[in-house]
Amino acid sequence: MAKKYVNFRVGGVPERKEEDYTVWTNDLLSKLIASKTVVDPCRSTYGHRLLESEVIYVVISGRGTMEIVEYMNTDEGHGSNPSHGIEHKDSYELAAGDVVLVESGDYCKVVNNSDHDQLTYLRIFDRGGWRQ
Repeated sequence: MAKKYVNFRVGGVPERKEEDYTVWTNDLLSKLIASKTVVDPCRSTYGHRLLESEVIYVVISGRGTMEIVEYMNTDEGHGSNPSHGIEHKDSYELAAGDVVLVESGDYCKVVNNSDHDQLTYLRIFDRGGWRQ
């Protein structure tokens, strides 16, 4: 591997360790952030609303569910303010190999439905939505 790319991996020391999941993040690129999340069996992420960011989720291993809440549109376009009310709420089954696109303004949460296996996914998103 070229020396230039030694620090461009996602891994090593976890960036964030929660009771239910662990996140590794690499923010060395100028426009994109990449992270890997491992959700423990029968656990979930806390869930969050995407602010000024679109995200691509790539499921690497395990099975689970993604809960999505779409908020009502405003005059400016896609909804981003929960006070405007919920337009649509749904959940989608996840399995290894799935790629899910989530729009800015939507709320999403990932749930690991397995009693034994971890659920691992990658997230790729633009720097505008980065929250430290």
